[in-house]
Amino acid sequence: MNTQYSILNNRTFKQALLVILSCLLLTGCPLEGDDGKSGAVGVDGVNCWDTNSNGINDPEEDVNADDNWDAKDCSIQQSSAQNPDVELNHQHFCEAFANLGQYPPGCPSASHANPPGTLTEISAMLADGTGQAAVSCDFSPNNGLLNLELKNGEFYWILDGGFIANRTIISLEDELGSNSCFNQCQSDPECVASFAKSRQLSSASIVYDCSLFHNSDTVQPWEQVCGNSLLDCAASSGALLAAQRWSTICP
Repeated sequence: MNTQYSILNNRTFKQALLVILSCLLLTGCPLEGDDGKSGAVGVDGVNCWDTNSNGINDPEEDVNADDNWDAKDCSIQQSSAQNPDVELNHQHFCEAFANLGQYPPGCPSASHANPPGTLTEISAMLADGTGQAAVSCDFSPNNGLLNLELKNGEFYWILDGGFIANRTIISLEDELGSNSCFNQCQSDPECVASFAKSRQLSSASIVYDCSLFHNSDTVQPWEQVCGNSLLDCAASSGALLAAQRWSTICP
């Protein structure tokens, strides 16, 4: 037997065994199929609208509410004036710092108090005197926190000092029949506005995503695109569409 040949084979076997064991102990390297041949399919990237990178079209990622998850939602997210970190985790973050006597920018200041008034369902859109649409508490001068503004050719919902503190999903029947989103806000002493936006699950199933807003005197206004035209937001009569149902504190 060729001793040199046997030593090489033995060494090669040990090296291959070491590589296999290393792969198994670390990350489970692929043992077959992933040979780097041309034409192999790589791992898909993350869609620009997938803000939490979970690979799922989440309701809040359809920012323009057109039931499509596409690049339009990305440009809208990037154009928002409010830091997305303000949503949901903002309340607990601020409460934790307030307990330490600290009030970071964006959190309610030590002297902050919620705007006075009554939670009111917003059912009509009014002219603001400039020829552009606006949403207020029924009639001026009793303007509330919510407005609809035309910016860069698109209509935006703008809620002054608002940040999302809670989200729930509500059935069509509970929202239209019982005003569930409004009632949730009314039962929360810190809630200053509610926004129920419809979403179609299938041809026979519609639900509402209900967002409850708390208020801060140092946060930038919350913004979200309503649509490219005024009729995306309200009927020609000025009544707000059932697809987007608002309530807010009115003086």
